[in-house]
Amino acid sequence: MSFDFDAGKYAPYLWPAFAISALAFAWMITSSLLMARRWRREAERLQAELESSKS
Repeated sequence: MSFDFDAGKYAPYLWPAFAISALAFAWMITSSLLMARRWRREAERLQAELESSKS
């Protein structure tokens, strides 16, 4: 399968739009992963705190 990357006269508008979209998706994915990691650490901390207070 080959892709036709020729955007013709719309290339000056199309390629920057694709680049901005790709950067936005990368930013959203990275942000989501970092936030999930932060929440997981917080949940683990709270779980450890709860277990230590039961003892």
